[in-house]
Amino acid sequence: MWQPYVRANVWADFDGNPTTMFGVDRVPLISHAQYMDVDAGFSTKIDAHFSAYADAGYQFAISNDGGGKRNGVKGTAGLRYQW
Repeated sequence: MWQPYVRANVWADFDGNPTTMFGVDRVPLISHAQYMDVDAGFSTKIDAHFSAYADAGYQFAISNDGGGKRNGVKGTAGLRYQW
């Protein structure tokens, strides 16, 4: 049986000075941004032990308070085995 789904999330970054390390360099991250992601996918049971799943999603900015864009795509697929 196929079980489709659609999911949407709204995210907000709060005040602060977020950074990450790229090698030995400290890189500032976008702060004060609001963004949204939308995913769609499915899962299905193949037999008593195996199931399969796949999804795809898109993330985009809904505000530009941080001075930058935040757009991206993602996708996952796989098999699950339970014993």
